[in-house]
Amino acid sequence: MDSVTRKKQLQRYEPPEWVDGLKIVPKYKVQLANTNTPIQRWYLPGIPDGVEVYIKRDDMLGCELTGNKARKLEFLLADAIHQGYSSVITCGGIQSNHCRATALAARQLGLHPHLLLRSPPNPGTDVFCGNALLNRLIGANIYLIPPTAELVPDIIPRMKQLATRLNNKGDKSYVVPTGGSTSIGLYGYIDGYNELLSQPRIPANLQLAAQLDSSPKLIRV
Repeated sequence: MDSVTRKKQLQRYEPPEWVDGLKIVPKYKVQLANTNTPIQRWYLPGIPDGVEVYIKRDDMLGCELTGNKARKLEFLLADAIHQGYSSVITCGGIQSNHCRATALAARQLGLHPHLLLRSPPNPGTDVFCGNALLNRLIGANIYLIPPTAELVPDIIPRMKQLATRLNNKGDKSYVVPTGGSTSIGLYGYIDGYNELLSQPRIPANLQLAAQLDSSPKLIRV
């Protein structure tokens, strides 16, 4: 797919008014998910009296292969397409959900995925099952790196070296850090939160439990 065709997939993004103070605001997004996921009340055991638990069902985004990571990827990959990139580079473990989601979404949008994956010296069947198998099936470019490789001193320089090599071949490459956690990727959550505020089932006195950096946080709204 050429750059002109990829750019036809871009949709103009209109941010909510309450993000006007942020320095970086994306102009575009792409559609990877069926948004407006429902809010459902769950009756869980051990909940104190007077407390109601509601869950926003982002598992129902309709993109089973990318899951809720599609929200960030809608902005990250739109940014890559808008700037004329043809490849995407990211990193993670051999069975990384983020890498699998990025690779699949990239292929869907006509971009070439390149994955730096931490792997033991003899990965055995790990490269033939789960996310690693899906990455291979869609033809992602896979580069195995030591399991002890650290992000800042080891992996980021490798991603930059790979980007330079691809750029020199005319394959302009967009680097996505692990997890897609950037000022652009943040808008996936901003968009999801803004969607939540517009939904009728949101309680008047809301405390939002969010999962950030593998540790749950409680946010008062």
